[in-house]
Amino acid sequence: MATVYRVVGYFGLLSIFGALLYGFRHDPAAPWSNYLFDVGLYGAWVTVHLLMTTSAFKRAVYGRRIGAPIERQVYILVTVVTWLAMLWWHRPVPGFAWTFAEPLRFAATVGFVFCVFAFFEGVTFGMLNGILGVPGHQMALSHGGETPLFTEGQYARVRHPMYRAAILAATCALVLHPNTGQVLWSAMIGATFIGFIPVEEGRLLAARGDAYSAYMQHTPWRLFRGVW
Repeated sequence: MATVYRVVGYFGLLSIFGALLYGFRHDPAAPWSNYLFDVGLYGAWVTVHLLMTTSAFKRAVYGRRIGAPIERQVYILVTVVTWLAMLWWHRPVPGFAWTFAEPLRFAATVGFVFCVFAFFEGVTFGMLNGILGVPGHQMALSHGGETPLFTEGQYARVRHPMYRAAILAATCALVLHPNTGQVLWSAMIGATFIGFIPVEEGRLLAARGDAYSAYMQHTPWRLFRGVW
């Protein structure tokens, strides 16, 4: 079962980049109501995603087991299944498309690959197993003090380097798929990462107190040094 869970977790994590690279549905003849459908579909996914990270939900479902591997495993499974379902059911949206010269598309492809490397910078398979909460591995990257706080490497430059890499990958993918469908989904995904940062940091401050406060002072930039 641990192997099956690992495969599902890896596939779900990589499917974020896979979806951006593959492209989201676009059809100039599609009805404009599809925008509302896709936004509503994504909004439902985000709502479930955020609900499962709240303290009230965790207390109600897990009780004293908050911070245990089972919490991470359920969260990953639900997130992956609903994300893949959303990719399957989202509808093509109308609107115009652009064209870019092949050299620029090639450069964007190289940039996309670089962003994937940046996302996983310094991450070993063992660490990835910990992030996903694979059974038999030590868990990593939780809000609470049950896991170490990452403050070195790329985390010494900005506090959310993985989010930054995903946003930059989405930007590169816009050059590969320059249409309104890609713009819509890239904007929603990017806005989710940016909007979740204050929520996540509030929970980290509540759980880790002075340790995270000191980290914020030492590393003041969230995504881009000198900007935010």
